[in-house]
Amino acid sequence: MAKTSKQVQGDIYRLLKGSALCSMVSGDVYRSGYRPRDSRLEDAVVIFTTGLPDQIQTGVVTVNIYVPDIDPYQNGVLVEDGERTETIERLAQEWVDGLTTDRSCYKFRLQQTIYTEEEPDIHQHFIVVKLKYEYFGDDDAPIR
Repeated sequence: MAKTSKQVQGDIYRLLKGSALCSMVSGDVYRSGYRPRDSRLEDAVVIFTTGLPDQIQTGVVTVNIYVPDIDPYQNGVLVEDGERTETIERLAQEWVDGLTTDRSCYKFRLQQTIYTEEEPDIHQHFIVVKLKYEYFGDDDAPIR
């Protein structure tokens, strides 16, 4: 039986919450829509993007990891914390590389290269991780 969007989102949330990547950012992990609007922490947000309920369920889940901008010259001009976003991009790649089928009934691969986007309204940048998944198994299979 196919999983719902919320079930898939919850599975990825749990995989991320228990990861080394999560322990390396200053904030927390949230489902889409639950990140505090005024957060100035490095929060990860799990977003169900798309899914197809075929014989082998497939889809895409996006993880955005926010990084507050910095004022390196103390002149009021905020810019990307390039060193930090580069570090988190690398940590995110390591997390994706560790998502093997022995941890869940999912097979993951990147849908596209991990990259960083600007969110100028909140003076933050965010790392974008688009995970393509194939789901094999039953709905009661544990996430490890």
